[in-house]
Amino acid sequence: MSLKLVIFDVDGLLLDTERVWQDVWYDTARDFGIDDWKREDFLNVVGRSGQPVYDYMEELVRGRCSTEEFMKVARQHGVERLERELTAKPGAVELLNCIKKAGLPCAVATATSRSLTEERLTRLQLIQYFDYICCGDEVVERKPSPEAYLKVLAKMNTAPEDALVFEDSKVGVQAAWNARIPVIMVPDLMEVTEEMKSLAEEILGSLCAVQEFLQGSGI
Repeated sequence: MSLKLVIFDVDGLLLDTERVWQDVWYDTARDFGIDDWKREDFLNVVGRSGQPVYDYMEELVRGRCSTEEFMKVARQHGVERLERELTAKPGAVELLNCIKKAGLPCAVATATSRSLTEERLTRLQLIQYFDYICCGDEVVERKPSPEAYLKVLAKMNTAPEDALVFEDSKVGVQAAWNARIPVIMVPDLMEVTEEMKSLAEEILGSLCAVQEFLQGSGI
């Protein structure tokens, strides 16, 4: 691989946000009296945003509360918790330093809005590692559409085969694969399926393992 660009997802990969959101959804369901909610229900929206999340929520609440109100309350509680509890994933800083030392440009392709993405990366002193950031409110189609990744490639003037993506979710891996960019999966909450194995170049257990993999590959 003639690597010229590294592209990262953010939530669940660089930032430990998905566990917070999983707890928030569960707690919000209990607050609304939805006692058959399972923590695993959240896994079906990991990496997604917008209308697909709303449609899935409609199926889960089944008219027992307002979907709009549920999502409003959950979003408010989640943002408040992340203001207090946000942390980088283990190995994130070390990995970004390793890539920077190698002289490789870095970019972000995330489903999260620009305002939240920039605020969180700035708060954890990670934003300076990235040459370009593409956010969910800057694309028409969300992951698993390849639009965000194609936009990054165009901005960075890089061919798909010369880039490498890191993702934690099924839809993210699918988006990178749809853009024809090699992708390494670092699962967070999701169990790895045979489909994910077929799409990803490698599946690694942590960002620390990613650093070891890159160094072993001569990067």
